[in-house]
Amino acid sequence: MDQAEGEPMMPIVARLIGISVFGSIVLVALALTGLLAVFTLLDQIGDLDQRYTFWAALLYVGLSVPRLFYETLPYAILIGALISLGGFAVRSELIAMRAAGMSVYKILSYAMLPALLVAGGGVFVGEYVLPDAERMARLERRQATSIADAIAPEYGIWLRDGDAFIHAELIHENTLLGLRWLIFDEGKRLIKVRTAESAQYVPGGDEVASYWELSQVEEVTYGEGRSVRGLGRRSTWETELTPDEISSELLVEPSRMSISALSKKITVLERQSLEVGKYQLGFWAKVLQPLTALALLALSAAMVFGPLRDASMGFRIFTGLLLGVGFKFLQDLLAPMALVYGIPPLVAVILPTALCLWLAFYQLRRLA
Repeated sequence: MDQAEGEPMMPIVARLIGISVFGSIVLVALALTGLLAVFTLLDQIGDLDQRYTFWAALLYVGLSVPRLFYETLPYAILIGALISLGGFAVRSELIAMRAAGMSVYKILSYAMLPALLVAGGGVFVGEYVLPDAERMARLERRQATSIADAIAPEYGIWLRDGDAFIHAELIHENTLLGLRWLIFDEGKRLIKVRTAESAQYVPGGDEVASYWELSQVEEVTYGEGRSVRGLGRRSTWETELTPDEISSELLVEPSRMSISALSKKITVLERQSLEVGKYQLGFWAKVLQPLTALALLALSAAMVFGPLRDASMGFRIFTGLLLGVGFKFLQDLLAPMALVYGIPPLVAVILPTALCLWLAFYQLRRLA
């Protein structure tokens, strides 16, 4: 009889926990995103001038919202779960669930379902919304705060295309200006130097490949003891590099690029035997973010079942902020260490998550 009555209770409890945890996570995510957006706007106000107006700053903040939401989502899941599950603990509902025969792992599984849903939304934002929004935000801000309506890093732009190293002074929409190629043979000897005043990107079609149209081209070929100079007004440059790819690489950090773009970039760099560490860090951080969110959720559940069972909501929020800051500090510590000391990027990314999972299940095992 007890079992028959308990079976229909399970979906009700799962729905109750799921709705509560989902609502708390969404509210915390909106609160954190809104708070950081206000801080970002206040930071931008200090750079206002005749070109960079308040509305331009507001546009930059608006385009930064997907990044702020994506980056704070794991911590929103941590704090939201602390608030929601903590509320059940304060009302003694967790004790009632345990008395009804539910294990802590069963209750945790009910909380993980809405967290997975929110984490899935974060993956969608990080893959399809964040990269373009971040590129547009950085581009709009750079063009509004600089005299030239172009992307012009202090030392120009360095690119690689096969055996050639290319330097460009700046990029403006679909045009590269002030180009210089250094072309080497298989023995790493310089065999050709080419310069061009500008390169205009010409998109391809169904049967025509994309290419760059060069103007004011000059080329010097080095042979054995002599060099040959050639001049030409027009030429073409066929390459896989596109304006969007170049501007994204300049404006968007690896941790904010899409998984597909990072995978493509890693493949190209590995084929050219170049350093891929920072892109692998970004790739694994994005791939493992749902697991990171679930690890923080498990840690929050372990805290609620254990030391924070009778704590106030304010103290639980404060504890969640401390845990989030500590987790972020560990992530930011291991990332540069991986680049400097040769730690595999996957290990550097997964170690904080694995530590959270170990602490969570160690605590939950003691309570089970």
